[in-house]
Amino acid sequence: MPKFFAAAALLLTGLSACQSESKPEQSAPTPPTQTDNTTLAVPAPPADRTAEYLAAPQVGDVLVVRFVPENGPAEQFYFYQVYRLGGDTVYTHPARQPAATADADASRPDVFAPEAIRTYTKKELQEYRQESPSDPQHSRLVRVRRGE
Repeated sequence: MPKFFAAAALLLTGLSACQSESKPEQSAPTPPTQTDNTTLAVPAPPADRTAEYLAAPQVGDVLVVRFVPENGPAEQFYFYQVYRLGGDTVYTHPARQPAATADADASRPDVFAPEAIRTYTKKELQEYRQESPSDPQHSRLVRVRRGE
């Protein structure tokens, strides 16, 4: 172990001697400065395109509504699939049952109830993005899934 400390001391002494030696004919390039606040390149989250999608809905879009069931412990999500558009009206089929997450699989043919129809105007859908203070379930349209 003493040999290790002696070698480390010699190395440090040699390094400091090299740093104090100046050679005017050879100037070393200056390294780029780094700050303590270096940020890593992290991909940005996908842009929220809900307002854009609601302004121009398409057949096949899935509207995702977040709600908290009365006396329920956690939030749940209800899906509505757009199956027809008529002027300002958006026709949807609701899901047969709520899902635990907004990303739950909605691609199976048995998810939506084609016999049930819910209609909304584009304005109503935009307004549904804000939770109503009088709604005991705190329902709110949180996302539009397109092309999934």
